[in-house]
Amino acid sequence: MGSRHDPDDLARAAQALRHDLGKGIRFSAPDALEVSTEALRERLRADVLETRRDGTTCRSAADVFEAWRRLEGRRFAAGPLEGGVSRIAQTMAEAAGLAARLDALDRAGLERLDALTRAVANECRALAEAAMGRER
Repeated sequence: MGSRHDPDDLARAAQALRHDLGKGIRFSAPDALEVSTEALRERLRADVLETRRDGTTCRSAADVFEAWRRLEGRRFAAGPLEGGVSRIAQTMAEAAGLAARLDALDRAGLERLDALTRAVANECRALAEAAMGRER
């Protein structure tokens, strides 16, 4: 295993987050927001609360992020990519708060949660690109 800030390890860890969280949290998102509020709610339920499905078990986006953070987060601490992980953590915290109240959210709350899922996906992609040494 490489050092804490080994570029290959950082790139691998960031790509794993991009795949597991960044893609999963928007997995079934259409190009245009659903017209039906209930269809939007159900899609967000699937993408945010059942982000990783494995047989009969599901893990939420918050659980996926926290598991990744426990395993890989230390690699990014006090390094040049720490800010990217912090932005994802902040966005995920707000998303998790809304997701916990998913059934009670009005249309505006659902649209805010959808915007947060887009932000998480974008932030995961930016982190992976930065870890691979690409321009943002």
